[in-house]
Amino acid sequence: MKTLKSDVASAKFFTKLGYSTCWEDPEVLKIALSVTERDTVLSITSGGDLTIGLLLENPRQIVSIDLNAIQNYLLELKLACFRVLDYPDMLAFLGIRPSTKRLRLFETLKPHLSPSALNYWSEHPTLVENGCLHQGKQDRYFFNFSRLLCLLLGHKKIKTLLKLKDLRAQKRFFDGQWNSRRWRWIFDLFFSKTVMSLFMDSAHFRLVKDLRFGPLIRKQVDDVLRDHPIWENYFVHWVMTKSYPGGNCMPPYLREENFETIRSRVDRISIVTEEIETFLTWQRSGSFSKFNLSNIFDWIDNNVFIVLLQEIDRVAGLNSRLCYYNLLRRRVVPGTFNSFTRYRELAGHLLKHNRAMGYTNFELYAVHPTSLDPRSLEGYTNECLLECGQH
Repeated sequence: MKTLKSDVASAKFFTKLGYSTCWEDPEVLKIALSVTERDTVLSITSGGDLTIGLLLENPRQIVSIDLNAIQNYLLELKLACFRVLDYPDMLAFLGIRPSTKRLRLFETLKPHLSPSALNYWSEHPTLVENGCLHQGKQDRYFFNFSRLLCLLLGHKKIKTLLKLKDLRAQKRFFDGQWNSRRWRWIFDLFFSKTVMSLFMDSAHFRLVKDLRFGPLIRKQVDDVLRDHPIWENYFVHWVMTKSYPGGNCMPPYLREENFETIRSRVDRISIVTEEIETFLTWQRSGSFSKFNLSNIFDWIDNNVFIVLLQEIDRVAGLNSRLCYYNLLRRRVVPGTFNSFTRYRELAGHLLKHNRAMGYTNFELYAVHPTSLDPRSLEGYTNECLLECGQH
């Protein structure tokens, strides 16, 4: 049996907590994958939000995989919260609400952690005490951007953007007051290749050549800030305030009405710490029906991309679905993979309606589609476009 090895597993980014939240829209994932009770899902862990949120779709099983063990330790910690804490204490422990008792709450979570996860969090009590949702490298990078915006644009302007409750007024505010030369300069500098490589990890961008990062990412961010209701966009609130207002302006996995449902299903998640290149070679044919692969293809070269697609082809069952994002470099499944059918139109509309900011491409495929699929390509696309428009 052949074994692949990741060529970025040794990157410094994967030796610490890179993400404490997920930066992909769960509504996009819900529509794209259309998970049912028959599905076994392979999901990249990252911050754990999307993996946990997929439980709301009632899948048979979720395998959450990450090559960074610390990301999986965070997922274990979040799952332990659902197992042990009540809803207010969970929000307080994670860092969404103020608290002085996080270390005491952590004591109650310890029996529900693996020895490795327990050892990690016990050795990093300040991460727990300060709220683990604030500790990811990417999250702290966004918070620094928010502080810079407050300094150069003013706190009042940010507060106004977050409070506007009329989309037409929001558009006027963005066009007339926000979208200034100063905004463009701040953004393009902070999200330039040089600055992002310095504070995040240059390995992430080693395959991207001759692109100005800032303007490309800003175009997608500008669309969100101008054309999507900011008052209910929890991604924007998280960056600007380091918290969520509550109600529907929270990730689905953190909404109170979903708490008991998730609590009853947490045992359906299996956590794997492994490089996906290696993991897939161990799996039986037809093992998975839905694939949430985040933006892993941004990190790998084209040869590994092709081999991974071959493995996904092998382990995917009939009428499976695959989705993933790209930050700057579009990665499309080659036409030689006859078992993959691309939902190009739907993916484009989903990206347009994506409330998270930064990704410039989204891909969605059916894998091994059959005429027996109750949701044909055309029917599924039309139905999802209608649902997408309602969001």
